[in-house]
Amino acid sequence: MSVGWGLGLFDADRSRVGIAAVLALLLGALVLAIFDGPETQAPPSARGGADSVISAGGSDTSSTGSADALIVPTIGLDAAMIDIALEPTGVLTPPADYSEVGYWDDSAAPGSRAGQTVITGHTVHTGGGVMDRLGSVAQGDPLQVRFDGDVTDYRVRKVVVLSKAEVAEKAQALFGQDRRSGRLVLVTCTDWDGADYESNIIVFAGRSRSALPA
Repeated sequence: MSVGWGLGLFDADRSRVGIAAVLALLLGALVLAIFDGPETQAPPSARGGADSVISAGGSDTSSTGSADALIVPTIGLDAAMIDIALEPTGVLTPPADYSEVGYWDDSAAPGSRAGQTVITGHTVHTGGGVMDRLGSVAQGDPLQVRFDGDVTDYRVRKVVVLSKAEVAEKAQALFGQDRRSGRLVLVTCTDWDGADYESNIIVFAGRSRSALPA
């Protein structure tokens, strides 16, 4: 079964476990759609191992061995980050490994003075998703992105929860690259109704000179 928004389609059979947060290119604007596969648990690679650290919410994340990473100390998130790109169909899907986050490589690079750096990751309602606790961050919380050998510190400016319809309506403002002042945008899904996720958590963060302790 294929579902999606306009030109951005996602084949649910291609993601057999957990939750996928999908950014679809629709008439020049990014529209976020959330889909759930038939399985209810993250794969073993997302549930821990010798190099994993356990967040307060029970999610296993690790940036061990990766030059690029997203770090959110207040929720115990220290996750390897990989580049993700739009598919020919105009769909951007998060990493297959539920312990990793994905940086949309056509969005602004972390630390950019303009545009928006878009990073997305999975939420799994039974646990094991890298962004399971993203909704617990608060204004002022520190974040850090390691990317291409550089480190950029951020602080959370705003956390919002929007329905799928609201995200579609506000897509250009949420994900568009014409923003004059750069910011970090983190995206995952929320509001599990027993069969699907109905909403998205979106965290906006601005650059900070010293967000994390040395």
